[in-house]
This record gives sequence, C-alpha cells and structure tokens, in this order.
Amino acid sequence: MNIDILLYILSSIPLFIVGFQIEKLNAKKVLFIWFLVAIALIIIGYMVEDNSNNEMRSISYFGSQMLFIFLILHTITRTIYFKIFNREPELGKFPKHKIDYIYTFIVIAGTMVLPFLLDAYIFHKF
Repeated sequence: MNIDILLYILSSIPLFIVGFQIEKLNAKKVLFIWFLVAIALIIIGYMVEDNSNNEMRSISYFGSQMLFIFLILHTITRTIYFKIFNREPELGKFPKHKIDYIYTFIVIAGTMVLPFLLDAYIFHKF
C-alpha cells in the first residue's frame, strides 16, 4: 500500500468519527476540541507534504484538510438552518424532512471538493 493512501485513510478516520457523532457537535466544548484536532491534522499534513519530493500535491495533504472544512461547513450551515427552520438539521442518507437533503449535499460535497478548490485558488494567486 502506498504511504500516501495510508496517510489519507488515517487522516479521514476523525472525519468519520465526527460524522457518526454529529449531535455532539452542538456543544461548544466538543466542537472546539474537534477544531483543535482538525488544525493538528492540517499541520501534520502540511509537514508531510513539505518533506515529500513530489511536484504535485498528494492526496494525504487534501485529506488532512477535510475535517476542518467539514467542521466549518457544518457550523455555518447549521446556524443558518437553525435560524430558518428552528430545528437541528439531519445529516444522512434518508432524512425525515426533504429540505435536509440540501444540508447533507452542501456538507458532504463541500467537504470533498473545497480542499481542491482552495488549493487551486491559493496557488493560482501566488
């Protein structure tokens, strides 16, 4: 197994843990701890990427950013959703309310696509 794929899988484990315990993210202390874990993952991913000899970005570099982006997207969309509908959104394959599909799509698609878009935007500017 390639070390890059192994690092990607290891950096994705906290994302799956958070995804299955999303109700606990409503507590500010829990959310803060997960933000600290996400920042640590980004630092580790950057250090691994900085020490590699590849010209192209590795998938583990993007995988290390996914938890942070997930937490930001969840926080922003949950706040907007709660103000509009006055209830918590449901993240899942078959939510009870049809409007929750939009929340699920934004969070999941954004988590997968935004690391690549941000990297392309940042390095295109500089």
